[in-house]
Amino acid sequence: MPHGSPPSPDADIDLSRHLGPLEVEVLRAVSGLTPPVTVRQVCDALPREGYFAYQGVLNCLNRLAAKGVLQRDKRGHICVYSPAMKIEGLAARLVKQLVGASPEHVDQVICQLLEVDPALGERHIAELRKRIRRIKSPRRRS
Repeated sequence: MPHGSPPSPDADIDLSRHLGPLEVEVLRAVSGLTPPVTVRQVCDALPREGYFAYQGVLNCLNRLAAKGVLQRDKRGHICVYSPAMKIEGLAARLVKQLVGASPEHVDQVICQLLEVDPALGERHIAELRKRIRRIKSPRRRS
């Protein structure tokens, strides 16, 4: 993808290599900021529990850009970073690549997530049911 051009919503993002722990933390930080972001902004947004060196965050941002997860652009003498897609789209593509195209594997992942994360209660399950019904029901054309 050339620098400066907006990302295509259908861009084929290579997520075959998994995201490491720092990459996940950096993506969380980037998603909580207004893009485009600088390395310093990401460093400042990272949790204070860990120590994140500027150079390490810079390297991580560049790796995420090379993987197609972030878009990197030049603004004067500095680089700024923006998400190449919404975090929901990224998560969906990552899950699809991890489990393959098999529907039963997707079902297993969703069920595992619901079992493992106690924060996902009945409200989340009800929302999932509504979204599944919307997907399954044929759309009416006017």
